Amino acid sequence: MSAIASVRTFLLDLRLATRSITQFSKVAAERSAERNRRVALAGVTAAAARVVQIGASLITVPLALRYLGTERFGLWMTISSVLLMAGFADFGLGNGLLNAVAKAHGKDDIEGIKKAISSGFASLCCIAGVILILFLSIYRFVSWADLFRVTSPTARLEAGPTLMTFAICFALNLPAGAIQRTQLALQEGFLTDLWQLLGSVMTLLSLLLGIWLRVGLPVLVLAIAGAPVLATALNGIFFFGIRRPDLRPRWRLASLHTVKQIMSVGVLFFVLQVVGSLAFSADGFVVARAAGAVNVPEYVIPQRMFSLITMAITMFLTPLWPAYAEAKSRGDGAWVKHTLYKSMTIALSISGIAAVGFLIVSRGLIHWWAGPTINPPMVLLTGLAVWTVMDSCGNALAAFMNGSGFLRPQIFVAATFGISCIAAKVYLARQFGSEGLPWATIFTWGLVNFIPQMLYARSKLQQMTGSKSDSGAVHS
Repeated sequence: MSAIASVRTFLLDLRLATRSITQFSKVAAERSAERNRRVALAGVTAAAARVVQIGASLITVPLALRYLGTERFGLWMTISSVLLMAGFADFGLGNGLLNAVAKAHGKDDIEGIKKAISSGFASLCCIAGVILILFLSIYRFVSWADLFRVTSPTARLEAGPTLMTFAICFALNLPAGAIQRTQLALQEGFLTDLWQLLGSVMTLLSLLLGIWLRVGLPVLVLAIAGAPVLATALNGIFFFGIRRPDLRPRWRLASLHTVKQIMSVGVLFFVLQVVGSLAFSADGFVVARAAGAVNVPEYVIPQRMFSLITMAITMFLTPLWPAYAEAKSRGDGAWVKHTLYKSMTIALSISGIAAVGFLIVSRGLIHWWAGPTINPPMVLLTGLAVWTVMDSCGNALAAFMNGSGFLRPQIFVAATFGISCIAAKVYLARQFGSEGLPWATIFTWGLVNFIPQMLYARSKLQQMTGSKSDSGAVHS
């Protein structure tokens, strides 16, 4: 009888175990489906937002170029590139906040989400205040007109005030970025995209109003750069005031311990942001220093045209970042592997076709868009087309690396790439002009950055699909 009872007990335990495995598989499948649904929703809304943004840009650039003239427009583009280079000014806290919230979301840790949001927002407010104080303290002692190499009396007079306007909007946008990072981490990036759509419409209307009123460049920049900041602020009021008031930032929930946890990841993002900002966003400044601000439009306008391709692809890749973090936190390595390979294949195919198409019609498109005064050489256009494809594939890989927490391996290759890329750009800009810049990026990024990261990602994917250990921490 005891043997029969033991067999019955074993069979009962086996049935319960089988039922548990079935239920777990069902839950995992439902989570994967919901994850894919949110990624798709964010991609669709991002597409709508980018269509409006691109449409606004198609109108904004030629209007501003004709209204401001080549040198003042070049000044605007140069200052914009300088502030893009300063995108690391949050010391990586924004991206660290994204990963912290996504990880807590993957563990259904509401208290952890609240603490991360409050601590991240408080820290970003402090950083924004410090940036403004430092900038205002040196503002009077720098000849901004000489720095940007502008010569006309109007451009020289407007250089400093325009930079100050950009700096204020930039500082205000730092704490506002916590709103967008939170929505992305919770896989509600579609809300961010909808408000960015509104910001694009407000930007276009502000530009038209500024031109109609015949305002100067500083006021025009305030209207254009301030509109997205206002839209993000309205997004925060809606999200934390109506949709998720339980997650509203509160000073009492901010803690130094949580800030340190966010910074432990954020400092790695900070290094990557510094390298990326210097390598990718310094082109306008390099051209201005090598040939003067008057030559910046010939490079920046075709660069912006090809960047529309990368922008369109990235809007579908960005929601994958928090999805990777959440999936990895739950141990769903199979979904991560399948999604990475699929996203890279799609990015390569779409960007390749689009880049070739843009290259064929680029000359006519630029003349229609910006006028006959902008005549970029074919070597420059070809380099921008090739870089567009490489950049799109790199963004797909970066979404996986960043969302999965594999940051430290990127530091060495990124630092090596940043130094070599800047050196190559400065040298080629002096030797060949602006057409040398994209080729400097292509060769240095491909050899120093992309190949090593692909090899590392492949080995980590094998580990993730072979075990389901919790890997929410940053790996070395």
